[in-house]
Amino acid sequence: MTGEFVVYVHSIRCPSCGLESPGYLQALGDGRGTATCPQCGTSITQELPAHYVTQIPPSGYEVPGHPHARASHYPGLYIQPKHAPRLDFADLVRLLYSPLRAFSSLYLTTNLQRALALVVFFSIVSTLVSTAITADMAEVLGYDSADAFELAFQGFVSWVVSVFAFLVFGLTAAVVAREVFGGRGEKSSTIMLVGYCYPAYVLVSIALLVLFDVGFEGLDIVRAQDWTPEEVDQALFAGAVLLVAAVIGIVWLLAVTTRAISVANDISMGEAAMSAILSAIAAGIVYLIVGTAMRLPLGLSL
Repeated sequence: MTGEFVVYVHSIRCPSCGLESPGYLQALGDGRGTATCPQCGTSITQELPAHYVTQIPPSGYEVPGHPHARASHYPGLYIQPKHAPRLDFADLVRLLYSPLRAFSSLYLTTNLQRALALVVFFSIVSTLVSTAITADMAEVLGYDSADAFELAFQGFVSWVVSVFAFLVFGLTAAVVAREVFGGRGEKSSTIMLVGYCYPAYVLVSIALLVLFDVGFEGLDIVRAQDWTPEEVDQALFAGAVLLVAAVIGIVWLLAVTTRAISVANDISMGEAAMSAILSAIAAGIVYLIVGTAMRLPLGLSL
């Protein structure tokens, strides 16, 4: 930790000229931190506050009163020793209803390898289920059901791109959290905690596909101009239900992902939400470009 991390404190007092100002102390690893007085250049060493939070030095951190200065949102979490890593299924369930408790625990009890294993497993499940549902929607989408099973290559591409887009999302979130909001910027921790959100994404995407399949059953979208009044009413109702479910799902996913980014980088929920939105845009662009190039069917594009 020596020389690699800094700690923000509300008061740094120079023993020579008496200047007192907020700023960052370079952590020495023994409960003390050091800084240089901006007024007289004297070297300052003082005790770090209780429950201090170390972070990767933001750009220009040595300037007292740096605009990214902040107090910890999770005091005490980042100085606790980490436990032996494990694939924690209890916290995987807990994050569905108590993400703060789940991610605070996961930060100390899991690692990047296990989170990536979780992502790979659920991305495979998502691709298989999406392929099956896409085949079942053959009548609605206007192509032969056998075509869905003949698109094995596209399904493989969908899986690879979904994992790649996830990595883009996690890396972007960590960079934005650090460079824009002065957070810890821990790439591995961000990807690790966001990885535990991935099953929730799969759950929501499959639920939306099932609602679409059930709601538009018996309809032929390609021949929508020939629909009867009853079929139009069915499509309108199914579309309204799908829209409401999509909005609820997106809001819930944003809340869960925001908490993961917030805990990983020690930033506020508002800052984490902005990081998540910007990261989603970056990951979405990657997925859409490749997905469009490969012309993936509806189910394989979710």
